[in-house]
Amino acid sequence: MKIKYFLLLIVLAIVSCQGNKEFESPNMPLWEITNSQGKSSYLLGTTEYLPNDSARILFNELLISSFDSAEVFLTQIDVANSDFGQTKLALEIPDDKLMKEYLSENEFQKLQQLQKNWKYNGQNSMPAADSTRLKLVFYLHDMIYLNNQSNFYFDKFWVERAMPLEKKISGLETYQSYYEGFQVLSKVDEVNFMNSIQSLDVFVDSLRSSSQALYMSGEFAEIHALYLSLFPYLKAHYQAMVADKHKTWAKKIGESSDSVSTFVTLDVFHMVGKQNLIHELLSKGYNVKRIQ
Repeated sequence: MKIKYFLLLIVLAIVSCQGNKEFESPNMPLWEITNSQGKSSYLLGTTEYLPNDSARILFNELLISSFDSAEVFLTQIDVANSDFGQTKLALEIPDDKLMKEYLSENEFQKLQQLQKNWKYNGQNSMPAADSTRLKLVFYLHDMIYLNNQSNFYFDKFWVERAMPLEKKISGLETYQSYYEGFQVLSKVDEVNFMNSIQSLDVFVDSLRSSSQALYMSGEFAEIHALYLSLFPYLKAHYQAMVADKHKTWAKKIGESSDSVSTFVTLDVFHMVGKQNLIHELLSKGYNVKRIQ
């Protein structure tokens, strides 16, 4: 198993044009993107699950200087151009149904049982399962990501730094586009995801602790595998929900970096695995080299 994992790391390193250079952990993985004119932009791999103290020790002079040198800051969500009316429609069950009407009796009982045994049950402002119109996958997400505020919010840090520097701030997809991307999921996909969760508390603890440990040790390919394991719909619809996004994002990153120096931050999940974002940038003729 160790031999296979070592070989996998070598392959990923070659694909990402990293050569044989070793990078000490912990650090935030940073790639330099060079266009045909030799202009440099940067791509930073982050995670949602680092406590504040752990995240802050990862910032260094190279990261800050790379960010400060860029004229444009790109993150995943383009807030300014998002339509929250369309977003609301994408979040809700079609035909104005309630969750209780959408699920079968046994499925609804499973959801109620998960919520009943959840440590935050009764200690939040979430609507009751029988009165919500949220799609099942998003209702589960709301429980999974509740109380994530204790973790470091990388986008907030960079936005707050970008504003006084008068950088242009934009994103790769709107909120409505992000949520509309889940329309490829069938009801069976949503229910299978729910049934894969035996306990919300165990699921969340596993997601957070494993993500933190893997990120801090630089095992980014294992983070990719972890997400596919815990969120099986990503694996089932990988082309539509992941690979196709990378093609679109690579085009947008290229368009920006061809004209101005650009600093991009995304979850490191997108930088590894098959048809990853770095692979797409390479296929468009950009030189992509990991520098940290």
